[in-house]
Amino acid sequence: MYSGKYVFSQVLEVVNQYEFNKCVKRYNGNYHVREFNC
Repeated sequence: MYSGKYVFSQVLEVVNQYEFNKCVKRYNGNYHVREFNC
């Protein structure tokens, strides 16, 4: 099993939260995301 960091987590370290959220909104990245309410 892979024990290092995944590519997605490495990208998130470089890109700030504002830019990431802007890309998610632009490309409709939350289209199939469901929320988990506890």
